[in-house]
Amino acid sequence: MWAKTAERSMTLTELLTKMQPRASQDLFYFADFWEVMEKRGFGPMLALPSFIACTPIGAIPGVPSLTGVTILLIALQILLGSRHPWLPQKVMDIHCDADQLRHIVEKIKPYAASIDRFLVPRCFFMKQPVFRSLIALNCVGCGLVMVPLELIPFMGLIPALAVFIMAVGMATDDGAVALIGVTISLFGFVLGFQHLPTVVS
Repeated sequence: MWAKTAERSMTLTELLTKMQPRASQDLFYFADFWEVMEKRGFGPMLALPSFIACTPIGAIPGVPSLTGVTILLIALQILLGSRHPWLPQKVMDIHCDADQLRHIVEKIKPYAASIDRFLVPRCFFMKQPVFRSLIALNCVGCGLVMVPLELIPFMGLIPALAVFIMAVGMATDDGAVALIGVTISLFGFVLGFQHLPTVVS
């Protein structure tokens, strides 16, 4: 259960490469990434919206809420036991500036290559249904709190980062990394609930 396998599902560098728009693109649509990655499981699907929310693009009004709802919809499907992720067309039509996203990915790639050395398949208990549901439940919570936390500058970054780390753990079969993401999400919930009364008032 704790042993390593010879090969992981994918690397962080590969995941980021799939998020990188083609040189000819002016806009990058969620559907573009979806078409390439939908058969790779829920991890990559959760990674894209959470990654966007963690970048400067996430500072654009409305983006944290849109990415939060997208995370929520994907995570709910994990809880419901869906085999293949599905999203409504309105979500698939979400897009961002391709040049900006391309630039961000290029800057991060060298660091991703270094991180890849530490991402290995391990802690396979996280693949059990109960722990998979735990990850999904935390992603649901993160998606929910990202909507009201958009009103507080930078606060939505914590749940978005937590989802991205959990997603990377799922995509690379690294349960230890996914567990780190769960821990960060719990911290984000505590911090978020402390600030929610301020948002409501």
